[in-house]
Amino acid sequence: MKPLWLLVAGWLAAAAIVAALVVDGRSKALERGHRSAEALAQIVEEHSARTFQSVSLALSVVADAWELSQPPKNDAGFRELLRERLQDLPYVRALFVIGPDGFVIHDTDFPRRSGVSLAGRPYFRRYLDDARLQREVSAPFSSGPGEPSGWSVAVTERLGRSGEMQGVVVAAVQPAYFEALYRKLELSEGDVIALFHQDGSLIARHPPGEEEIGKPFRELPLFSQHLPRAPNGTFATGSGMFPGERIVSYRTVEGMPLVARVSLSQRAVLAEWRRTAGAAVIAMAALTLLLGGLLVQQIRRNRSRESVRAQRVQADKLEAMGQLTGGIAHDFANLLSLILMNLELIQRQPADAEQTRRAAAAARRAVDRGSELIRRLLAFARRQPLELKAADLNALLAEAHPLIAQAAGARIELVLQLAPDLPTVLLDETQFEVALLNLVVNARDAMAGRGRIVLRTYAAPDSGGACLTVEDEGPGMSGETRRRALEPFFTTKGEAGTGLGLAQVYGFLQQIGGSLEIDSAPGKGTRVHLGFPRAAKLGASRAPAAPAPKRS
Repeated sequence: MKPLWLLVAGWLAAAAIVAALVVDGRSKALERGHRSAEALAQIVEEHSARTFQSVSLALSVVADAWELSQPPKNDAGFRELLRERLQDLPYVRALFVIGPDGFVIHDTDFPRRSGVSLAGRPYFRRYLDDARLQREVSAPFSSGPGEPSGWSVAVTERLGRSGEMQGVVVAAVQPAYFEALYRKLELSEGDVIALFHQDGSLIARHPPGEEEIGKPFRELPLFSQHLPRAPNGTFATGSGMFPGERIVSYRTVEGMPLVARVSLSQRAVLAEWRRTAGAAVIAMAALTLLLGGLLVQQIRRNRSRESVRAQRVQADKLEAMGQLTGGIAHDFANLLSLILMNLELIQRQPADAEQTRRAAAAARRAVDRGSELIRRLLAFARRQPLELKAADLNALLAEAHPLIAQAAGARIELVLQLAPDLPTVLLDETQFEVALLNLVVNARDAMAGRGRIVLRTYAAPDSGGACLTVEDEGPGMSGETRRRALEPFFTTKGEAGTGLGLAQVYGFLQQIGGSLEIDSAPGKGTRVHLGFPRAAKLGASRAPAAPAPKRS
């Protein structure tokens, strides 16, 4: 299952990274949009400022010339001066002078405006109402009688330096000039550049909107919220003159009642980000599908392995039961054959007392052997009651040393290496002695009755109990033998072994809560490590005996 969880963890990490990159990418795209809008608004503002400053400069030249010459109405020489100034101003449709009574007295379009009164024009009336007004840029206005059709912005300057009203010189600036300029900037779809008068009326914009020039847009957030607080700024809006979320940057034209406004569509600003995010989403979807397929395959494989493992376990159980049954049947068949053979001897020669005694003794030994086999089976099956008590492991080994040495044989060197100050352990002394004899006999047989056996005690580092290691110098075990050493009836001694020795020792240690480990390799001998629980951990120096097996 570990690779499966690693895949899931990897997918979660990838999803988190992709999500973070997508969110960060959107934020950076919006930042770039803000910077682009601000830069574009600054360009529009600077160009507008230079344009209207050029017009104002031209009007000052005309006003100075008029002041010096005081030309009569429709003077040809002064009209030629106006036309020369007009050639330097491609964005101005006409230059003309309005007298103090409101009638046009000089005009580059003469005689088109000859005798026309413009006294009602707001930009002219401003000078009548305000004697201190010297120069102004008007809101856009539509042409009147005697004028070319279309929209214009009047840039005006008072004539005369005294307080008396002597007339106004006017430059009619064409909004179409700005629209043509904005068109060359090649905006993205949905982006808008506009030039407004500060009263909210639209002067020019791109994409063009002829029906909207001169229309007031005071309700825009630009005029209702932002411009009153700061002359320049950038903000985002979700509504206004154009639908959709937008990034708006505006700048007031220096020295002029004009505002340059750049409005970028967030859809266009985020277009590249959406493509990248879409690719990331598609990639994550593909990765998710791939991971899902891998998960399904892994689950199916796990289920298949679990099914095979369960079948194998069941087969192993049946095989073990067969081995157990076969081993028991084989041993008891041998015992019964021995008993039957001796009974036949008694029946054939009932009068021979010595023969009868020997036959009866042989039968008795067979019965005793059968009883011992049953006792071992019960101990292995944990059905034999144990008498558990607190014991000193070193003392038990010292006490059992003579018996163990006798079992080992005269050609075996039996060495005790006993660690001092061992904790008191819990065990059944009889079963401990039987287990120790089993291990020593196995070690002796492994060394063919000649060599050195070491019994070593030490304190258990983890459990708080004590440990005993039985070490021999025999040929050691192969990996397969080591894995099967604790199986009941598994033996490497042929007909001479029962296969219950190590299994009985293992069952005894499991019954008291201890442990058994085998450390062995070919050519390196064998070490059997027995771990015994500490008596103090169970809260008594003597534990109650295990219950006796129930009889059916």
